[in-house]
Amino acid sequence: MMFREGYFELIGVTDPALYHEHLRILLNRYTGLHLVALGADDSDATFADVRARTDAIEEPYAIARQVPFGEGSREGRFRITEIEPAWFPEADLFFCQHDTPDVLWQDDLMRHANGVTSLAGVVLVCDEAVAVAERLQLVTGVTPTEGEAGLVFDLQRGRVELQTPQAFSEHHAGVAPPVTPWVGAVMFGVSDLAATRSALSANGVEVMADGGSLMVPPNETDGACVVFEG
Repeated sequence: MMFREGYFELIGVTDPALYHEHLRILLNRYTGLHLVALGADDSDATFADVRARTDAIEEPYAIARQVPFGEGSREGRFRITEIEPAWFPEADLFFCQHDTPDVLWQDDLMRHANGVTSLAGVVLVCDEAVAVAERLQLVTGVTPTEGEAGLVFDLQRGRVELQTPQAFSEHHAGVAPPVTPWVGAVMFGVSDLAATRSALSANGVEVMADGGSLMVPPNETDGACVVFEG
């Protein structure tokens, strides 16, 4: 799902032999959100920058796949730089450099009935937010700030929030994390919150008002809170 800023991807396992063992471990822990991709303009520069602060980053590697384009397809090319899963178990965290952005960000793919225009952020639920923040700061080079519900990493585009299980429940309509660590929520920016609510209701989706945002609970989304922000 391509947006003016960022994108959201659903990934299914079609051939278990092609997937890393750590993904199987993640899926055995819970169903829902696992992968969190950070943007990178230059993978080699990103690798060198992060490697200067921590050894828990792996060499960039290239991948490609065919992407529907017009009446045919074109090759989408990417470079991936992974953070070691054992060092950062809170999410499957990696950097992604898009070498063919025009193939992915097609204009007709960025118009959505629910009004989503951006990927606004994610919430990582963890027991020791300060310790997680120290590691995430090494990865991003960003100093977190104190938010309403926990620590917030404001990135160039979007944000990563760290919340304790109690804080998450208090700010997400009482939703109890099934396990920690847990990628508990994804936030989307929308152009018109009322129009978004109307579109969701028309599709029979359970929607909860949450201050200045809307939330779809995990029972509707296969395992995570989906939040729409105006």
